[in-house]
Amino acid sequence: MKNKNKEQKFGIGEVYVFHNIMFNFNMFINAEGIDEAMHRFDQCGFTHRKQWKIMVELDQQPSEGPDEKTNNK
Repeated sequence: MKNKNKEQKFGIGEVYVFHNIMFNFNMFINAEGIDEAMHRFDQCGFTHRKQWKIMVELDQQPSEGPDEKTNNK
């Protein structure tokens, strides 16, 4: 029987994107907040933290196309 207190729930929370500006690649981390995202990032052991920028996925994303009601105001 699994201990429910120790189960990890992936895909819940926000998606944080850690972008390496020197090598131009992204690492995606699902976390419940910025503190958890930073902790998970630190577990990876990357050096030179100044090379990294952090971005977050917003709850509201752009639509697939222009909305006439919004754009015609």
